[in-house]
Amino acid sequence: MKQFDTPAYQADKDFKDQPDLRNQIENAWSNYVKYCTINSQMGNPWSSSYDHPRSWYYNPLVTSVTPDKNNTVPIQWGAFPNRINHYFTSLFTKVFPNEAQDKLHELADIGPKAFTEKYGTQLVVPKNPCDPTNTDTKAFGPSGPRGWQDEYCEWSVTRDTNGDIIAVNFTHENPEYWFHMWKVSQDMVVSLYQEILNNPNVQKEDLYLLDENGNPVIVRETGLPAYNPINKWNSGSSATAEGGGAVHLTSPPNSLGAEIYLGAAATILRVVGGKVITDANTLICAAQYGQIYRNSDPRIGQNVNALVYNKKLKISLTNPIALYGQMPDFTQFAMPDSAEGYTIEDCYKIIRGTATNPGTDFYPFNMILHSRFEVPAGAQFKLSDIKVQGQPLKWGSQIADVFKVQLAGTGIPGGSDKPQEYPPVGDPDVTLPSVQYLLDNNLLQASLYNKLNTFSNLTSCITQIEAGTTTSGIAVLASDANKETGFDFGPGISVSVTDYQDLGNDNQLFMIDITVHAAASLGEKPLALYNNASDPKYTVSGVLEVVAPGSLPKLNITPNQTLLSDQQIKQVQKILK
Repeated sequence: MKQFDTPAYQADKDFKDQPDLRNQIENAWSNYVKYCTINSQMGNPWSSSYDHPRSWYYNPLVTSVTPDKNNTVPIQWGAFPNRINHYFTSLFTKVFPNEAQDKLHELADIGPKAFTEKYGTQLVVPKNPCDPTNTDTKAFGPSGPRGWQDEYCEWSVTRDTNGDIIAVNFTHENPEYWFHMWKVSQDMVVSLYQEILNNPNVQKEDLYLLDENGNPVIVRETGLPAYNPINKWNSGSSATAEGGGAVHLTSPPNSLGAEIYLGAAATILRVVGGKVITDANTLICAAQYGQIYRNSDPRIGQNVNALVYNKKLKISLTNPIALYGQMPDFTQFAMPDSAEGYTIEDCYKIIRGTATNPGTDFYPFNMILHSRFEVPAGAQFKLSDIKVQGQPLKWGSQIADVFKVQLAGTGIPGGSDKPQEYPPVGDPDVTLPSVQYLLDNNLLQASLYNKLNTFSNLTSCITQIEAGTTTSGIAVLASDANKETGFDFGPGISVSVTDYQDLGNDNQLFMIDITVHAAASLGEKPLALYNNASDPKYTVSGVLEVVAPGSLPKLNITPNQTLLSDQQIKQVQKILK
């Protein structure tokens, strides 16, 4: 395979009449997925034992394979957040007699903060659900405007003045694609926001990432404002003409990188007492990937692991890698008498993606990225007149209850190799320094101010530097490093540490200058950190790219060298934990 394709081949539609821009995003996207794949194959040799390497997850850019019906397996799970059902069904049965199911649906729509404010019910979960002896609790999450919608499906509901539902938008699109699209064409992103939300009020300035002074944060590589993934039009689960909406995923766990990493981690067989673990939740605790009791993570991990264990297959997620919604089970809907002449299918529309694979390679079932439930124009009924599973449609989550989300895995015979069998993940004898993020400090500061990656995700685009230049104001968030830790980008690149901050909890912040020799080779440069010259140098890919001289705009911007405040340190500790 020459490159990874964009989700549902969507770039072919987004940039249909702009071939140069289409090539840009397709190349950038393929490189991003490649780096995610390489890093996922690496696993975590820095701070975990028995998590490296993951040799039974293959890279289709390196290993020749063609997906077909015989070697490709769909992995599906329910779109409704299962942790809500798991943790609160018994509680709500006691607190809300005869209304428990309705309140579960309401919680999935409005989130734990609004639910607690409305009903006073405290929503807490075990702090460490993998350790039943630990009785400590924490607030139900994840954090964020739609953090609790953590099954790679998020939605927003539009209501009329009477509070009745008139539209529900469901999205499965990963945020990384939108970061890359913003870098290629901000005008295209604005146009798509207006189209998806059916709202001409969306303005480009609404999507800017702002600093603490309310000014747009300028991206050094483009000279243009950075993108805020939780902007006013992609925030929360309620949409109006003035704000709100669901364009792409925002919940911190709902990222493409997490999906690929999980798939690779699940290829390792975990053995306890001579027996291979096969239970989904026990496996996820032993391997320490994803979140126990979700529909998605345990199902993905168990299915991938079973293909390795039972069929001795090496696995890769099937191109084009993405999260795809599936067609709803329309038999679960009942139309009102006032809908004579209409069917429930008339109320459903695929906005992005497709019901059938438009590409040349095999991909099973539906490739839906964004869909909408809405009554056809001119119809004399409302969505709230429709029943779902026998109940009037009050909440968008009732629809999420009747469809699934999917990815797929393509297997190749393992041959004479034996699947990797490791004990559960543990602590290594020697912890090595690792890089968590590398980005311009102005982006880091603004991301922390806007609580990105606490409420959403940090920028996922690679940091670029011209050959023959020195670039200052680069921030590196690291773990298990120290003030003397060394940086290795390979030949032709040197690093000067200009400031250092110990963040506590084995986390560190470095401010660095990066100097690239004029003769340095162009392209991606993986980074290794080391505390001692004798340390193994495990590298992280996709953090730095050397580009040709003159490729980037000449900006008169003073590099931001500000260290983190105490409040920011607490936020970073939460992120890295």
